[in-house]
Amino acid sequence: MKKYAMLLVAAMLMIGMSVSAQNRQGQRQNRDNNRPRQEMRMTAKERADWMAKQLDLTADQKAKVEALYEKQDAKRKEQIEKFREQREKMTENRDNTREEMRAQREKEMKENQAELESIIGKEKMEKLNSLRQSRQNMPQRNL
Repeated sequence: MKKYAMLLVAAMLMIGMSVSAQNRQGQRQNRDNNRPRQEMRMTAKERADWMAKQLDLTADQKAKVEALYEKQDAKRKEQIEKFREQREKMTENRDNTREEMRAQREKEMKENQAELESIIGKEKMEKLNSLRQSRQNMPQRNL
């Protein structure tokens, strides 16, 4: 009877270890910071479609918003690549550079908001901001 109990315990341990090893394989792909890499979840077209649906944008406004988002995405992609190259080259003054990058990003976000407001108008911009705020307050799901 003890033999069967020992075999059962050994089998359970082996199964548990194999399941645990399978779960860790996905985590090994991102070794740089032990945190998942953030990537854009929606394309420029999807964001423009969502905004047009939520704010009742005209076809012209939707096209302009989509073009704005595509321009922003391309610019952001260039900046990310540039910042990655800089990050690899530098080890000193990291905090100063991080603050410069953050300030530059905030400035660009304000410019983008102003340009978007000029396209869709003040009322729709206020509605968009309230929609964004309500989405931020929703609990996050871990996938």
